[in-house]
Amino acid sequence: MRSDLNTIEHVRKWLADNNKTQVWLAAEMDSAPSLISQLFSGSRKLQPGHIERFSEITGMTISELASSSNESSNNLVYSLRGHISNENSERALRQLLLDAEHFVQLLNK
Repeated sequence: MRSDLNTIEHVRKWLADNNKTQVWLAAEMDSAPSLISQLFSGSRKLQPGHIERFSEITGMTISELASSSNESSNNLVYSLRGHISNENSERALRQLLLDAEHFVQLLNK
């Protein structure tokens, strides 16, 4: 499962476990309830700032929020937009993904 979907799943579970609503969450985040609804439905993209606020509000780390409920799947999923126009771009993208993977491994140590 993608990390943004995992984050929403964890926040939904936290809200249910703590008898909180999406409206309450919106107030805590100083945002409109419609934004939370759009984030939860997937019609609006989850931004890093949203994840940071979810982490602060729930007391969960960003890694915990992004982790999969399925313990056998602990891989991060990257969502990129656009297209690769040449071989140099493709090499740069592969290097970026490798660097990101190494960074995540270092964080988990």
